[in-house]
Amino acid sequence: MANNDIRNAKQLATFIREEDLDDLGSIKRDLEAKAHQAREDGRVYLLQQYTRLLAIIGPEIKRVERRFERENLAYLRKEGKRLKEELKAQSGPADEA
Repeated sequence: MANNDIRNAKQLATFIREEDLDDLGSIKRDLEAKAHQAREDGRVYLLQQYTRLLAIIGPEIKRVERRFERENLAYLRKEGKRLKEELKAQSGPADEA
């Protein structure tokens, strides 16, 4: 049962969309604005909580951005390989000699 839960969690993690990344960025900007406002208001506890949340969301955004970059690069490599094989098949066996 636990293995299925882990596998399902990993599968769900693959469904991150670009809109999700945009929303995370929006949340980060909101937290930063609230942290600055808490600092100006002298609300130390809230400032600490916003800072803690920013420390969590910042690396997560970077992780997702790197993942999108890797997936895009993998897609381009796969397409390049596919096109190369397609051109090779079109040229036929007579051109290979």
